[in-house]
Amino acid sequence: MNIDLTKLMTNIEDETVINENFELDESFFKNTPIRALKNTSFSGGVTKLCDGSYEIEGCIKGIMILPDDITLENVEYPFESSIKEKFSETGTAEENNLKIIQNRLDITDILWQNILVEIPLKVKSKKSENLTLKGNGWRLVTEEELAHGNNSPLSELSKIFDSRKE
Repeated sequence: MNIDLTKLMTNIEDETVINENFELDESFFKNTPIRALKNTSFSGGVTKLCDGSYEIEGCIKGIMILPDDITLENVEYPFESSIKEKFSETGTAEENNLKIIQNRLDITDILWQNILVEIPLKVKSKKSENLTLKGNGWRLVTEEELAHGNNSPLSELSKIFDSRKE
């Protein structure tokens, strides 16, 4: 997403307001659990500060399409992230990935970084909430069972050995 900063740089405006929908290329989704993004938008603005630097502030909203952790079906996950970044005309790419080139600012990378931060650790659809997670000779161990030590099929065997020691 490119933003024209000409009026801001020449002091014609105090703030450049941004209210835009945007899409990211599928190449961004490689090596991430994100399958797609829907209805992504950025609302905010860029202001020029007293020291000659600039600040972008706003909010990203949208819907991530992520795989369910159990069934791998698509799950819609709404997200919202706030951005507040300071940058300058002479800033280097190592600072915050924001550079002004020909009076234009490309904020795609900073938007993507903030979207990545919003990826949840676990994704569960309504279909997978009541699944039976056991079968012939196997079962999924819950965290509570693991904490109480009831997770091993050999726990019964250890009880037998303990009783023989006495």
